[in-house]
Amino acid sequence: MSKGVNAVVELATIAALFGATVFCTISSLSKQPYDLVEIRFCPPSANGIKSKQQKNLDRQYCSVPRFVLREEWDMRGLFGSRIPEREDVQFKRLLPTDNPNQHWALTGTAVSLAAISLAIYTRNSSLQSKYYSWLEETKTTNFELWQDSKSQRDLKTVATQINTQFKADIYSAVDSQNRVEAGLISTERLAQEQQMQDNLGLTQYELMIAEFRRKIAEEELAKARAEKEKEKVLNAKDSKVAKESNKLELEEQYRWIYKLLKLPFRVLSGEQGSGKSTLERLMIRLLKEDGWYVVIINPETNPDVWSGVKVLADVEEITEFFKAFPETIRSRQQHARNLKIDEDDYLDTLEDKQGLDGKVAVFLMEANTYEVHGVEPVLWADFLKQSLTNIRKWGYTVCLTAHSDNQTSVASKLKGFSAMIDDAPRVDCVAKAGENGEATSSGKALLKMKGIRDKEPLEVDLYNYPRSKKFDSESATSTSKKSSRTTPAATSGDWYEEMQEWVNEIGTPSSVNVKAKWESLTGHTLNSEGLRELMKHLGL
Repeated sequence: MSKGVNAVVELATIAALFGATVFCTISSLSKQPYDLVEIRFCPPSANGIKSKQQKNLDRQYCSVPRFVLREEWDMRGLFGSRIPEREDVQFKRLLPTDNPNQHWALTGTAVSLAAISLAIYTRNSSLQSKYYSWLEETKTTNFELWQDSKSQRDLKTVATQINTQFKADIYSAVDSQNRVEAGLISTERLAQEQQMQDNLGLTQYELMIAEFRRKIAEEELAKARAEKEKEKVLNAKDSKVAKESNKLELEEQYRWIYKLLKLPFRVLSGEQGSGKSTLERLMIRLLKEDGWYVVIINPETNPDVWSGVKVLADVEEITEFFKAFPETIRSRQQHARNLKIDEDDYLDTLEDKQGLDGKVAVFLMEANTYEVHGVEPVLWADFLKQSLTNIRKWGYTVCLTAHSDNQTSVASKLKGFSAMIDDAPRVDCVAKAGENGEATSSGKALLKMKGIRDKEPLEVDLYNYPRSKKFDSESATSTSKKSSRTTPAATSGDWYEEMQEWVNEIGTPSSVNVKAKWESLTGHTLNSEGLRELMKHLGL
């Protein structure tokens, strides 16, 4: 079927549907679209049916027709009906609708309109498809014509160039022949010029090839650099991942150190060069970061190599400390009894050691040399007794360092406390192990723990300790809890005496210098109120 016939059929269909729509719409028209009932109101007279009054009522009321819907008449007298069932209401006749097929006619109108819409949509889609196909066909035909014309133009251009070059060569050869015949140039000279032109053409060709090779070399160089940068980035990522993995491994290794720091008493033992001193310095640094005041008792150390800690190296200072320690414990006990705070705050105070002159960590280093330097064994044995019993809740923690071969001699001075000190939490530094297990001056220390949850030997790299303290949630919680409270001002008499001596030596220091000196001396941070009290106490 041709395109014209299709168009005629589509238009005829739309016209027929339009005619059907008009016919159905006209057919649905009606003067009386509903069934009606004619009724009369004929009220009876009290004087009788045949009386004159009855005839007057019939002329006045019963002669007037009334019309109601058939549905209302069928419901008369029922609930919701507007026509009561009375004797004066009389049925006259039924008036049916004058067009019973109007509903079908309206349905035909709707169907015809829907069919017209569908036919128009189909016609429009068909036209769009045909127009798109025609447009694409036109573009393809025009493109082919353009390509054919362009090929012809290019061919004509090449032919013209060849013809021109051919004519130029002929004219050049004739000119050269005429110049030779006229004696203007020799045959040898003409051959030399031709050779020079040939060499120039060859040189230009080689130069062009060299330029292409240079560009290829630049591309290969850029590619090599990109590969190198890519490899560098990948290696950096791998190195970063390895570093993070090593850090996590270190953090796992050092979790148990925080268990040691929370113990009131512990023993570090091991042979010379096994890592005891390194572990001590690590524990001291962690305690200082947590706000502890650290006291080191070591007759064989140089106080100048320690910063931020109290070093007792003189025998008299050590003896005085051991003698004053029981009185310090009693003073703290009495101070705690005098705290006028509720029970919860009291427990928090004991936990964080606030109001008890701060937290103090005592390190007994080189304990086997005390007697050699003149320290009375009874004094520091009594100190160890108190350390093993009731100092924890008064803000003290003690760490005893001894060689494994003289542990028994240390415990023997305690008169019955040998078993207690042997059962105390302890870390035995066995050896420093290198990568192949050999003893070395640097590397990892093999530590055996006793009295701590971790029972197995642990190989720890004490020489690459990470700076971060956030190894477990418990430590982070205690740190945040401590930082949220006000910093307790230290009230140790020795610290005030040293501060006073320092002020007397330098004259009148500024508040910044006083605060820095106090922090370096005690390890505590002063707030503004504590700094004012300290300045007032020092007379500044």
